[in-house]
Order: sequence, then C-alpha cells, then structure tokens
Amino acid sequence: MATSLNNNRLESVLIARSAFGEIYEHAWLKALRDLGIKAELFDTHCYIPQNLAGRLEQHYLLGPHIGKVNRLVVERVREMRPDVAHFYQGHHYTPETIAQVANLTFASGSHCDDPFGRRHRREYQLLMKALPEYDGYHVNRQCNVAEAAACGVKRVRVLMTYYIPWMHYPCALSAQEQRDFGSDVVFAGHMEPDLRIECLSRVARAGLRCRIFGGEAQWRSALPGDVYRVAGPTPNVRGADYRRALCASKIASCFFSKWNRDQYTNRSWEIPACGTFLLSERTPAMQEFYCEGKEAEFFESLEEFIDKVQFYLRDESARKRIAAAGYARVIASGNDIYSRMRQWLADVTKWRDEKQLES
Repeated sequence: MATSLNNNRLESVLIARSAFGEIYEHAWLKALRDLGIKAELFDTHCYIPQNLAGRLEQHYLLGPHIGKVNRLVVERVREMRPDVAHFYQGHHYTPETIAQVANLTFASGSHCDDPFGRRHRREYQLLMKALPEYDGYHVNRQCNVAEAAACGVKRVRVLMTYYIPWMHYPCALSAQEQRDFGSDVVFAGHMEPDLRIECLSRVARAGLRCRIFGGEAQWRSALPGDVYRVAGPTPNVRGADYRRALCASKIASCFFSKWNRDQYTNRSWEIPACGTFLLSERTPAMQEFYCEGKEAEFFESLEEFIDKVQFYLRDESARKRIAAAGYARVIASGNDIYSRMRQWLADVTKWRDEKQLES
C-alpha cells in the first residue's frame, strides 16, 4: 500500500476525463487518493449520449452536448473549488472553457499520445487551440516539450508512462486461462502498418503460438488471412484479461508507435511488472531503462526479432532469468503510477506558486 503524501499545500484535484480505459483517469484518481489527495472525477463521456447523434458529436467535437460539457465542467470547478483542475487529454474543451477554469483555479492538462506530431487531426482541433490557456501541461515525450512551448504552453514538463501495481503483477493461471490466453509470443496493442505486422506474421507462419490483441476490426483487415487464422481473433484486452494475456505468454513483444514517435510506452513497464520476458524494439530510452540481454531483449529488424524469439523459446532458463531480472528492475525503478503522481503533484505545486507570484 502506498504511503500518504505529506503535502499540505495541494489538497484537492478535479480530473476531467476525455480518454477511455481504466489505466488513465481512473488510475490517476485511485493513486492520488491513496497519496492523501481529495480527487474527484468529471466524466465527460457521461454527458454525451451513446446514440448516433452523440457519436457524431464525439467525432466532430461539435454540437449541443459538447457545449453542455464545457458549461458543466466550469460549474463543477466553481462548486468544488479544487486546488487543481486537470484535463486528461482535454479533446472536448474549448479555449474559452480552459480560460474560465484558469480564472478559478490552476488549469492543468496532460496527454498520453502525441498531438504535436499529428496536430491537424480532427480529435486535436480544440486541444491545440486551447493549449495557451493552460497554466501547466505534461507531455509524454521529450520532443513534445519544445513543441508545446511553441504552441503557447506556459509551463511544460515530461510525465512518463507507468505501470499500475494493482493491475500489473505476476499471476497464476488456471488451465482454462492458459488455453484462452497462452502463447509463445504475444502482442497487445493497436495496429500500425510497420514492423509489427511483418514480425508477428513470421512468428505465426513459423508454426509458433502467436496471439495478438488490440482491436478486431483493425487487426483483421491488416493481417494476411493465414496469419489471422493462427493469431486471431484479436479483441482488445483490458484489466485482468490484459494481465492474463501477458502472464500466459513466454515472450511479450513491444513495438513502438511511429504515429506517436514513441521511444517507450506503458508496455515497457507493464510486461516486466507481470513477470514476463520483454522483447522490445531497441531505442535509446529503452537501453537506458534496461540492461540488454540481462533485464530485457531488444531488436531493430525482422531478422533480429525472429532470431531472438527462436533462441529464447529454446533456452527456457535464460528466458526466465531475464524475465526475473526485468521484474526486479521495474519494481525498483520508480516507474509505477504512484511515482508519477508524486512527480505530478510536485510539478503542479511549484507551478501554482509561480502563477500566484505572477498575479
């Protein structure tokens, strides 16, 4: 259990939710509460109907319910008077709304993807316009710091991804769970037209047990038919099923999004935290986080990926030794959500002081 944070200056946070998935705003909420912060959630999605009209509003970020959530979040800030109002992703919120919130409290934001690399995409249209109104903003990669500042963000810092201790840990599996999730090689993540398709296809065609999770429609349309018959179906897995998929695999692969210019991702911590052998694309960041060949393995090409898959499937003792060392490293490394929330609290506390001195 996390220890309470001795922080008398920042006591309450309102998190406005724009993302989906329990590893984002809901995880922040629990971690902050465990650290002694009064944290409440404003769930944007609750106010937008799930019918066709609501889906169109979500798609175009325009319509009566988009206007409604902008009004309601300001009302909620006025009622709660939190020390910080944090907009996670903030896709739904206009510059006028963020400016109103900043007049009431400290307006903070963060994004787990890379809106700066694809700023012209539809879902980022309100966010990019609103960035100058935020009092402070956290980004997920170093290259975003200068990009956010160039967009008018007053204060910006990197807040890296994390694993979640109550969700990502080694678990024993039943025989049925092994049948449902077991594999030689697993990948759990979205589809991109890059090395992941070639690598996973080669595994499947080699007669190895390959499983892919991350979205049925996207993966089914991208995979060759013979590969899909081996690796599919490819649904999204979350929560306990995601943990089971990792724990049931001998090797968990990690590919990085070129769309998001990733050097690391949540899977960089989640896979070792589940006690599973990590085979990741090689990046300078990953080479800093793990000792190659001792705590994780890396690859840069299809040939290197396949060579290491075949080697570590044959050498069970080496695979288990590296998995155990990777687990020890990630547990000791401070890459859990509590460590990230401590950094976030420290950053925002400092930024609030700066804002008060400027006023």
